[in-house]
Amino acid sequence: MKKLDIPRVVIILVVGGFINSVGNSLMWPLNSLYMHNELGRTLTEAGIVLALQAACALIGQFLSGFIVDRVGARKVMIYGLVASGAVVGLIGLFPSWEVYAPSLILFGLAQAFVFVPLNALIRLVWPEGGRRGFNLLYVFNNAGVAVGTALGGIVAQISFTSVFLLDSATFFIYLLIVIFGLKYKDQPQHKEVQHQAQRLTQDKGFATLMALSGGIFLTWGAYIQLITILPVVMNGMGYSLPAYSILWTLNGIFIVALQPVISWVINKWAQTFQRQFYLALVLLAVAFIILLGNLPYASYILAIFILTLGEMLILPAVPAAAAQLAPLGKEGTYQGVIAAAASGGRMLGPLLGGLVYDFGGGSKVWVLSLLFLVAAAGSFSLYGPLEKRFNHPGKEKATF
Repeated sequence: MKKLDIPRVVIILVVGGFINSVGNSLMWPLNSLYMHNELGRTLTEAGIVLALQAACALIGQFLSGFIVDRVGARKVMIYGLVASGAVVGLIGLFPSWEVYAPSLILFGLAQAFVFVPLNALIRLVWPEGGRRGFNLLYVFNNAGVAVGTALGGIVAQISFTSVFLLDSATFFIYLLIVIFGLKYKDQPQHKEVQHQAQRLTQDKGFATLMALSGGIFLTWGAYIQLITILPVVMNGMGYSLPAYSILWTLNGIFIVALQPVISWVINKWAQTFQRQFYLALVLLAVAFIILLGNLPYASYILAIFILTLGEMLILPAVPAAAAQLAPLGKEGTYQGVIAAAASGGRMLGPLLGGLVYDFGGGSKVWVLSLLFLVAAAGSFSLYGPLEKRFNHPGKEKATF
């Protein structure tokens, strides 16, 4: 297959994901602000709701992976899109705390039934695509984030409820795309095939999955500090919120613009997933070391540039590596485990980061992040040997 010969079904999934990412990115940066300013709740209450949402997302990712393997990815994704659009729409239609809090928590659960089957579908409909399908999802998702976050503040100034209604609309647009544009028939595995796959997961493949999961769990434990702690640190240094927000706009621009660079790096220096993981962790570590210096604003731009290169290497590669490991009939389960591990890191990271910040200050948080990355390297170091023993020689090559 030629490098640019992307199947139509993959393009449909990716374009729909972009539309939905734009909608979601209108909402997620504004949740805490909406709860505090519009609904009159404390930041502690806002934090509890967001933590419960993350917990529901983690549970949902485990469950959705198992369900995908039993009833089919397309069907689960349709249910997830309906549920996600409905609960967000409720917030827009009934803007009260009594509706908002339970709806946002359930939204975390519903989202899992969209993105886990989406990753499984990419593997099922384009198995020969390797890393490329996951990379397309990653790039278009981040392009959607860049567009959505830029528009979110403008829409919120007109009406906060419009933000939620627009997000709900994107879910239903994606739903229509999946129903009428995705000509893929679910083929859930027969019980005897599932039992065979179950036996395989008890072998080295499952151990390798655990090494991958541990690595991405710890990587997110470090990365999430940039979302939860960095804005507080920068504010304490006198920087405005727009000065922080522009870093993430640049992040989205870099992700799209630097694809040729990452393609060259992978093909030249990091042809296996193992090498991608190590190189990514080094780049992420360099970014956190720059933050340790408390240097002028230009250093934050440099740090986000280096960090973006690192995340471009690792975030699409981990689900791609998991898809490569998954035995027949376990594609959804493996993606669910990886997604849940990432959610676990996004839960633990803010808790530890907040404690370290309260008792040690911002610089200690970057040290914590570096420790997370060292531990992640240890977990990923188990992946390579286990993968080589589990798979046929040469299967680990990470096609871009």
